[in-house]
Amino acid sequence: MRSSSPTLLAALSARRIGSRYRCGACAARRPSPCPLTGGRRRPAPCWRMRRAAPRPATTGLVGLAVAENPHERLRILYTKILGVLQNIPKDAAYRKYTEQIVNQRFNLVQTETDVQKLQDKLNSGHIEEVIVQAENELSLARKMIQWKPWEPLVEEPPSDQWRWPI
Repeated sequence: MRSSSPTLLAALSARRIGSRYRCGACAARRPSPCPLTGGRRRPAPCWRMRRAAPRPATTGLVGLAVAENPHERLRILYTKILGVLQNIPKDAAYRKYTEQIVNQRFNLVQTETDVQKLQDKLNSGHIEEVIVQAENELSLARKMIQWKPWEPLVEEPPSDQWRWPI
């Protein structure tokens, strides 16, 4: 047997008052029953308490969990990538093109608040996949600093290195 009082159940359920309905969750009066409770006497949240476009519980991709705060995660990653790129010479091709792409994506992350619209504008799959791409790019940028591909070769390549077939 339930221990709740009748007044609590009445307060939480949608009930008819005169010719209007009142939602038990927010006490809003409207000419029709609350869309979620449907006028039935059961506790349910009001239509006012619904959030716009809730995030799905799963990405549908094996091994890839839903990002809890994708905007913040991408902001952090893109800021780190731009910081690492500052250590590469300005005339290096990798720095030029990576900086251009990261700045474009970073601006989109800052301007677009809706995750679904951000996914569509980035056009790179799920937002979680974009986060993985940014993590991989950060790792690559750090490795590029170690490898220094912008420096001249230590020794000249063989003259027939790029000739095919041999």
